[in-house]
Amino acid sequence: MNRTERRITDMLRQIATRDVVVLNDFGGSPRRLAALTFIAVQYGFRYGQTTRHGQMLQVRLIRDNRPEARERSTAALSQLAAGRTPGMRPGTLKPLPDAAPAVGLLRARIEFDAMDDDLDWRRKAVFMSASAALMTLLLIPAGWRASLCAGGAMGLVFAVFLRLELGRKDRLARRLKAHGLL
Repeated sequence: MNRTERRITDMLRQIATRDVVVLNDFGGSPRRLAALTFIAVQYGFRYGQTTRHGQMLQVRLIRDNRPEARERSTAALSQLAAGRTPGMRPGTLKPLPDAAPAVGLLRARIEFDAMDDDLDWRRKAVFMSASAALMTLLLIPAGWRASLCAGGAMGLVFAVFLRLELGRKDRLARRLKAHGLL
């Protein structure tokens, strides 16, 4: 049994015995968590929330008591009896073409919640500014122009990286709002 099959089996054990399923990914991969969440949704669960604990991402899923969720669960159990994971290619967490858009939306939601949970942007900005200032001070013996240019370049690069991160979060929010998920 490979790692993917173990992950799916562990999740199915939780689904069979609990009303709240917790999925952990120590590598912090929203792609894997989105695929596992999609599978759990087929078994009558709904997405709850995502939290970040260092590098680990944790997704909470809650049992959905609506009638359509029960129907999905019954259909998924028949697929499981046939040896197939609903919506995924056999033995992998790669979605089939018809499930790919739903998995993509789940991935966007997981990424957005993980970024929303990351309140360290101020700490990142302070660290990056301090790094640029330290580089400026270290290069003073090479000349004040070289020192200012290096510090300014580092500061600019860090500002661009922070802006890209905020832009990505805005794009995810727009996508989720367009689909009514936010």
